[in-house]
Amino acid sequence: MKYISQQLKQFSKQIKFAVDNYQPHGIEKSKLSNVVICGMGGSGIAGRIVKGYFNDKLDLPVEVINDYTLPRYTGPKTLAIFCSYSGNTEETIAAYKIAQEKGCQIVVISSGGELEKLAIHNENKVYKVEGGLQPRMALGSPLTYLFFIFFDLLGQYKNADIQKIVDFVVNSDDYVLQTNEMVARFNGTIKNKFVIITDSFFEGVATRFAQQVQENAKLEAFVQVLPEANHNVIESYYNKLDTNFIFLNSRNNHRTNLRFAFVKELLAKYDVSAMELLVKDTSLNTLFHIIYQLDWLSLQIADKVGAVSNEIPNIISLKDFLSKQ
Repeated sequence: MKYISQQLKQFSKQIKFAVDNYQPHGIEKSKLSNVVICGMGGSGIAGRIVKGYFNDKLDLPVEVINDYTLPRYTGPKTLAIFCSYSGNTEETIAAYKIAQEKGCQIVVISSGGELEKLAIHNENKVYKVEGGLQPRMALGSPLTYLFFIFFDLLGQYKNADIQKIVDFVVNSDDYVLQTNEMVARFNGTIKNKFVIITDSFFEGVATRFAQQVQENAKLEAFVQVLPEANHNVIESYYNKLDTNFIFLNSRNNHRTNLRFAFVKELLAKYDVSAMELLVKDTSLNTLFHIIYQLDWLSLQIADKVGAVSNEIPNIISLKDFLSKQ
């Protein structure tokens, strides 16, 4: 865990880099009909997190694209945001070229690579991030830039809440201690799969955790979103479950709260106790806090199962395979 944990400790530094370097994009919301955010894996997850946060704040449809193509409806009234840490993600580059052909209004977040070259050549707005990290350990800057971009659309470019986050997550030692206690809850079941049950507000954060467990700990991890998951998944909850459950609920909806309570009781019938994450509120501070906490938890899980977090041989093998086709 040591090598990759050093990268994770840079989270607050990454946030500060974006705070210090963000400049308004100059795109007017009144001239837009929709927003798409394109990216893959650790680069793309920021879009899902931001979409959940702004769902009740921005009066434009927002879609997250994890693919080579764009929806047919995209065009000159589309704000297309492309996020690739390396700048060489093939799916994101392919989608970027389509957006350019369609005349979308384009913004790019990257540390360099082919995507940055294309964006500079086409005179698109580029937000630079610092390179040298594994993409999944570089979320701080892209996520902060995305929040700025969206607040900018709302006329809140100098959003005070973003400025506070840097200090809020600066002490990584506190997070190591917290998550060391949390991971002890899974003694005896640590090698089971992980399921995080969440609501729509935290769906992006939950997906981030699942991805981190998959890459860092090499374990299966899945996300179930309420209320939808109550219409199907709970029919698989019988007898002994080889699953570690985590609840992440914004408490924004009374009926959804009742559904969490029901699932908790249902699991208890089979002697399964879910870990319920404490959610103080739905502020940016809390959002970034939970992201950082769960990132550290994924490394604690990896440490317990003896996984080598910084190595991703299957992903490297896939890239090698695709490069030869």
